[in-house]
Amino acid sequence: MSGLSEPKQQRSRDSFAKVRAAVLDLLHERGTGQFSLAEVSARAEVSIGSIYGRVSGKADLLRVVQAQEFDRLDSETEERVGAAGVGAASLATATAEIVTAYAQVLRENRDLLSPFFLLGVEDAEILARGRVSGDGGQAIFVRALLAAASEQGVALSTQSATWAFEIFYSLCVRYLGLGVTATASPHDTYAWPDLLDRLARTVYLTIAAD
Repeated sequence: MSGLSEPKQQRSRDSFAKVRAAVLDLLHERGTGQFSLAEVSARAEVSIGSIYGRVSGKADLLRVVQAQEFDRLDSETEERVGAAGVGAASLATATAEIVTAYAQVLRENRDLLSPFFLLGVEDAEILARGRVSGDGGQAIFVRALLAAASEQGVALSTQSATWAFEIFYSLCVRYLGLGVTATASPHDTYAWPDLLDRLARTVYLTIAAD
């Protein structure tokens, strides 16, 4: 992991866990990476010297936090979206379950994702790590759709399933306001249940036209 010096003692691991928690709190509050290591140090009650003993600077610290949190997010996406739609009564129902599962993951992690969308504009390593999760999430979503179609005896091409994901993801990201600061409000034309219903119908109509 770039810039990270792994701790060998439990006390050091606990200390750095406080640092990561402080970074996440500040990302949540600011909606951007606009904070200093001094603020992280004060929030975590860990000396700046101790932080520099683990990472080379703020940029490396943000990358470490992103890598660890996105690993968690990737596992969560696999668990929730990968299992969605199995045993559904119809392809439409399966599609709704898959769409809802992925959309809920994005919504629940908005305060984590949005700042890193912004940070990735100027940090190639953060951008690359974000793309790994994005590509992985797409693959999980597409596999779930293809599995649901197969279970229902419906022919569905990978190309159509991928296009359906592109439509779903772009609309969901726009609605959630990912990549904007915490002070900006997400798009609120539709209530969340209504949006989920519209997204599910859009995805289903896209794959049904295959």
